[in-house]
Amino acid sequence: MSSQSPAKHRLQADIQRLLTTMIQRDANDPCFLGMVITSVNLSNDNQSALIKVHGMKRDNADMLIERLKRMSPHFEHGLRRVMGKKRLPKLTFSWDTALDAGNDMVELLNKLERS
Repeated sequence: MSSQSPAKHRLQADIQRLLTTMIQRDANDPCFLGMVITSVNLSNDNQSALIKVHGMKRDNADMLIERLKRMSPHFEHGLRRVMGKKRLPKLTFSWDTALDAGNDMVELLNKLERS
């Protein structure tokens, strides 16, 4: 059972949903194609949010994160406007390595199966 409060869980879900919409609508950048937000984790004091993302190509991870960081003021402003709150967490973007580890394991198992 999660120890998060329902309000915190709702805020995380709202941020994830709204960010996904803003990226699809506002970010006219081909590197964002196929990118998904895998999780939003708020700090204990709700002052920062770690946004984990994953994309189609692991090789483009650094470029993707850099572009998201550059657009974070735009995203923060859009979230404040849509959510009607003056204070929202500072957004930090990170590549979700857990999915890469899972994909590597599947590839390894497939190689073993073919041997």
